[in-house]
Amino acid sequence: MQVSRAQLPEALDLPSAGALVSIVGGGGKSALLFALGRLLPGRVLLTTTTRIFASQIERAVAACELGADDFQSRLDEGSSGLLVTYEIDGDKAIGVPASLPAQWLKRDDVRHVVVEADGSRMRPAKAPAEHEPVIAEGSTHVLVVVGIDALELPIAQATHRPERVCSLVGLEPNARLGTEGLARLIGDKRGGLKDIPETARAIVVINKVETEEQRCDAAAIASALLREPRIDRVIWGALEGSAGPNPWHVGLRDAS
Repeated sequence: MQVSRAQLPEALDLPSAGALVSIVGGGGKSALLFALGRLLPGRVLLTTTTRIFASQIERAVAACELGADDFQSRLDEGSSGLLVTYEIDGDKAIGVPASLPAQWLKRDDVRHVVVEADGSRMRPAKAPAEHEPVIAEGSTHVLVVVGIDALELPIAQATHRPERVCSLVGLEPNARLGTEGLARLIGDKRGGLKDIPETARAIVVINKVETEEQRCDAAAIASALLREPRIDRVIWGALEGSAGPNPWHVGLRDAS
């Protein structure tokens, strides 16, 4: 199955209302956050439970801080794509408590809430620390993001917390993950699947897939991941760049 970038909500099988989406992993979380803010139907609120670069706020349609005097009025004014952070601290925007997104979703004027729930220091892949990720309470979907460019460099350069990655996949820091190693990292409960609630759907998003070689690698990773019972869908494509010749591909557990 192939879809255009504009059909990302359909590729992810997100409902028309009521989705509380937490985004974890590396390699495009913020790009996916803002894309869903534009593409999901109805009013969408965006937020983070960790930290994002303050410069990312410029990508939002509108933004406000939880402690600002005008926060409630900004929340009530009804704009979609509003990015809510706790406060700005230097070059980082601090996230909100993990309990708040579910409260916002209960509002009559909000159809979806999308949360960036992890950090990766701009690396395409990672193995989370004990305190990571910070998945929003009541999440209905958890999107595990990875950049296909994690295959291009040694683990020490391609991943966040490489020592944890090496321990998980059984490779040395100067080795490359390969498709098998990257699939193992994503599909492990100490890796991409860490702390995902049993009540949430786990969906993998392989980003930065533009060339035929990358599409073949992504398809191989998807095939391996769809043998993991916790994952029922993997999509691969490019969140940014030229949209025309690069449709998103969708892999399903029951696909023949």
